[in-house]
Amino acid sequence: MSKLYKSIFNVNGCSVVKQEQTDTTVTITVRLTKGNASRCGCCGRKGKLYDNGREQRVWRTLDLGTKMGFIRMDTYRVKCRKCGVKTVKVPWASHRSGFTDAFEQQVAWAVCSMSKKAVAKQLRIAWNTVGEIADRVWERLDTRPIKAGCIFRRIGIDETSYKKGHKYITVVVDHDRRCVIWVHEGYGKEVLDLFMRELSEEQRKGVELVTCDGAKWIRSSIEEFLPNAERCVDSFHVVQWATEALDKVRVEAWKEARKENRNQKRGRGRPTKDSVPKDRTAEGIKNSRYALGKAPENLNESQQRKIELIASRYPRLYRAYQLKEELRIILKMGYDDARENLDRWLWRASHSRIGSVKDLYAKIKRNYDGILNTIRLGVSNARIEATNNKIKLLIRTAYGFRNMNNMLSLIMLSCSYVDVKIAYEWESESRESSSKAA
Repeated sequence: MSKLYKSIFNVNGCSVVKQEQTDTTVTITVRLTKGNASRCGCCGRKGKLYDNGREQRVWRTLDLGTKMGFIRMDTYRVKCRKCGVKTVKVPWASHRSGFTDAFEQQVAWAVCSMSKKAVAKQLRIAWNTVGEIADRVWERLDTRPIKAGCIFRRIGIDETSYKKGHKYITVVVDHDRRCVIWVHEGYGKEVLDLFMRELSEEQRKGVELVTCDGAKWIRSSIEEFLPNAERCVDSFHVVQWATEALDKVRVEAWKEARKENRNQKRGRGRPTKDSVPKDRTAEGIKNSRYALGKAPENLNESQQRKIELIASRYPRLYRAYQLKEELRIILKMGYDDARENLDRWLWRASHSRIGSVKDLYAKIKRNYDGILNTIRLGVSNARIEATNNKIKLLIRTAYGFRNMNNMLSLIMLSCSYVDVKIAYEWESESRESSSKAA
């Protein structure tokens, strides 16, 4: 029976002394063997017995059918040369944890796909305990490439919001490994410099390419810490800048058309058949945002009529629309053609006499080299944008986070290089590794 319970509860280095059952629980009482009875709970080194056990500790383990499983043991302390007086180490659980490693592995795997509330209900633990377990599992599995001294050739940097009120986190992705390598609360040069300082001198020199948006704080940090890196401004963000500038011109045209409509006075009563119909140009401009944002080849008949109306009535808005479309086409060209046409586009934008287009010209002029690097190297920031979308989905699934460390740990468990195994996979791998070591 002792061997059977040890196999079911997956406990090694101990002997089963007692077994108890209730309607909802199964509890075994164990005693450590001599080889494991004097190891420090923190570092695992052997030490001297400091005092005998005065109380019992209980660890929650995986359920046995519909019953909760528990492991009980008389705890005592050992004196370690490095750590001092510490509680003895147990093979099945981490130091200061009330759950076995297998149970925590199950929680970490489940929380990557389910809400914390659902995980807490399924495994019968407290809601806030789920986040604490995720922190411990991430700390146990954390073998960061940064710490290992791995060289990152191509990385992506971006910030994403996690809460209302301009609450952001900074995310760094390795394009070659296709995973998150660093995440931190906040954004700006001070936050990004923390990541740069974690890199060794060799790792900084090894970075060849950085994809990002046109943020000044990213550019200044790259120039300071990454001497060999080429900055690539994603084409998606460039088109987004142009669309935002075009929308400002559209709003100005709509306000102008609305003023003209207000000046039109109509007599009292219902309009006659011969009366001039009401001018609905302002309404057409107001509802033309999606038509102006789409490519000409994707417009339907209604949207094409709106573009024709804008071309005939508001040439200033139509000129801004043409500049936006020209820029979108330039970004799809080869490097030599793109460079030549981008220089022409910049000249036309600077002489357009449209305020928002001139602001766009200044922004593209500042990021000129980064835009051409993106075209020449054929890269994009799609990987990190997809990661940001996954992070938002995790936050939405969890209905938000109160603890920032819990959120960052869950992001790294779900989006980084770590492969979180379900409990039975984790146990089978641990058995194989222990048998190989033996």
